[in-house]
Amino acid sequence: MKKVHKTINKNIKMLLIIAAATVIAMAVLLVLIAGNEERNQIPTDPSRATEKKESEAPTDVNETTVATEEGVSQQAQVLYDSRVDDMNDPAAVAKLLETIDLKKKVANYRVTLLVKESPKSMTITFDKTVSEEGKKALDENMQKYAQQILALTKDAEKVQWVYTVEGEDKKKEDRTVYHDTSDAKKVLNYDVKKYGESAKSVQALLDKQYRKDIR
Repeated sequence: MKKVHKTINKNIKMLLIIAAATVIAMAVLLVLIAGNEERNQIPTDPSRATEKKESEAPTDVNETTVATEEGVSQQAQVLYDSRVDDMNDPAAVAKLLETIDLKKKVANYRVTLLVKESPKSMTITFDKTVSEEGKKALDENMQKYAQQILALTKDAEKVQWVYTVEGEDKKKEDRTVYHDTSDAKKVLNYDVKKYGESAKSVQALLDKQYRKDIR
């Protein structure tokens, strides 16, 4: 019986030794693995990362002055993109007038489209009152915008604008002025419709209008 107990105790001791050796071996293995993982991690240089991000950042530029293609300003491109193929599309007409920015350049306005008559035309009525001296400047500016509208609205043949003039006697009267394709051709010495054929053509119109302004 004593011999049996001794054998059992001996076996238990052996098992405990094996278990302890196994724990130690696993601990060593974990240390080695951790060391390998640390060696496999490549340290990042924060300064280099910053330099890369800075070099990849877009340059801060004023986009309105950058040509979208050779010789074409952003203004000309945006105007061309807002061209109207059919005056029966009031939303397209409204977008073009907003792109020209008549509200800011002249005044609040409402538009009447006359598409069932000949010539096809639009009437722009401004909520604006000017003096007798001020009407010349307004008409000259509106003539330019009318040319742009005629060029970029395929079937428009006439643009008319209405505003109020206050005389020296304080009497107010509505003034109606128009500019049609024939008038535009005389002023520009060129078919106004051809200025709407491409963004470059629109740019040519803007350039010609600018040159007339500085004379």
